Amino acid sequence: MAEAVAEWVSSVDVKTSYAGLRPVSDTAPSSADFMARVRAVGEKWAGDRRSDLVDTLLQAAAGNPELVDMVRNSGSLLAEFMEGFQRNGAGPAMSVPRDLAAELIAGRPVPQAVLDSLASRYLIVVVRGSVMGRGKAVPAELAGPGVLSTRHDGDLVLLVPDVDATRTSRVTGHLDQWLNGEGWLVIAKRGRAQLAEGFKEAGDVMRLVAAGRRPSGSYSISDVLVEYAVIRHEGVAQNLAAVIKPLRAHAVLWETLTALIDADYNRNKAAKNLFIHRSTLDYRLQRIASVTGCDPTSGRGVQLLTTALIADSVR
Repeated sequence: MAEAVAEWVSSVDVKTSYAGLRPVSDTAPSSADFMARVRAVGEKWAGDRRSDLVDTLLQAAAGNPELVDMVRNSGSLLAEFMEGFQRNGAGPAMSVPRDLAAELIAGRPVPQAVLDSLASRYLIVVVRGSVMGRGKAVPAELAGPGVLSTRHDGDLVLLVPDVDATRTSRVTGHLDQWLNGEGWLVIAKRGRAQLAEGFKEAGDVMRLVAAGRRPSGSYSISDVLVEYAVIRHEGVAQNLAAVIKPLRAHAVLWETLTALIDADYNRNKAAKNLFIHRSTLDYRLQRIASVTGCDPTSGRGVQLLTTALIADSVR
C-alpha cells in the first residue's frame, strides 16, 4: 500500500495548484473545503490499491472538474491524505516507516503487517556513479509497482521485487544506460526477511569493484569471488596489504601499477595512457617487482598485486 501511495506523489506545489480554482456550483467544494474532505476520507480509508485511493479522492472532489483533474494528475494531495490516514485507529504497530527501504537494509524491525505486505523476494540494487551527484533522475522504468528506494552513504539503493529473470535483465539494462559508462551497479538477491544481509553483500561487492578499479557496469558476488573470500579472512587480507604497503611510498610506481590494472594488464595500453615510452613502463614494472617482491609482468605476480591493492584499499 505504502509503495503505491508513494508512487503517486509528485512535486506539485499545493498553493500554486489551487490558485484560481472556482466552484462550478453552490454545492461544489472550495479548495480549503476540499483539502479538509481529503484529510477526512484519509482517516477512514482502508483500501490498499491505487485505484481505491483515486476513487475515494474523486468523491472528495464532488464533481468540480478542476479538482477532478487535480486528483488525477497531481500527487501533492497525498500529503494531506496521508496525514489523515496515519491518524486512523490502526495504532503505531501498523504505521509504515517514512523510509521503509532504509529500515529494511539496516535490519531494523518493522511491523509484521508491513513485512507481510512486501514481495517474497527482492533484488537489492546498489548504484554508484558520477550521475548521482548531478541530480539526474532515476529512470522512470524503475518506478514500477513495489519498488522501494533510499540513499546510503551517497549510493542509491533500490529494492525491486524479484518477479522473474526478464525483469532483472530490464532493471540492469535501464540502470546501465542511466550510468552511461560512469559508475557501477551491484545486485544481490534475498528474501524479504534477509534484505539487510543482501545489502551487506552488495555493499561488500561494491567496495571490491571500486577498489579493484573495475570498468563501469553491472556486478554481483560471482564477479569478485576471490576478492570476497580474501576480505572475509582477516589474516590473509593483512598479509596481502603488507605486500602492497611499501609501494605507497613511491607515487610514480603506484600510479604505474594502477594504470596497468586500468588497462587490463595490457602494457602497451598502460604506457599510452601514462604518456610514457614502453621501455619506461617496463623499467617501472621492474622497480615494482623490486619493492614488493612480486613481478607485475607475470600473470601470477600481477594477480597477487591486484588482490593486494584491493585488500589494502578496503581495510
